[in-house]
Amino acid sequence: MSINHLHTPSTVATELRRHEADTLRDIHSILHHPRSLARPAASWRPPGKTLPDGLRLTVTRHRVGERVRARVRGFGEDREPAYLVTLRITDARGAVDPVRAEGWVRALVENALVDAVHEIPSGRAATYVWLVDAAHHPVHSPASLFAGYSAAA
Repeated sequence: MSINHLHTPSTVATELRRHEADTLRDIHSILHHPRSLARPAASWRPPGKTLPDGLRLTVTRHRVGERVRARVRGFGEDREPAYLVTLRITDARGAVDPVRAEGWVRALVENALVDAVHEIPSGRAATYVWLVDAAHHPVHSPASLFAGYSAAA
């Protein structure tokens, strides 16, 4: 499927939901799978998937500590975060098209919660982070929680 003619992340997401439902199901499976939980072993690599438009997506989850839970509660969120999800999209041909990358994220996250996702500047790749509860639903959080994240990633 060519999505080059589409111009906004929302229209890309709509087309992806329509034409790439199997791929989106695969990505959701990766998000929920225990293998996506980060490991301290140097040999661990995040699971990933090559997308139909030539992009490569990897997913990492980290458990959320009490300090983060407290910050999110202070932000006014009622639901408790369980994991930090990091989704990284790369393109072997060069810099990732930001519209295509955001379109994939919007296709994965329900519209009502897409504003819980934060984009982290990361050079040629596109990196997105968000907190999820134990059922893997996005949890709103302050963008300041991720200040300095790109340096740590």
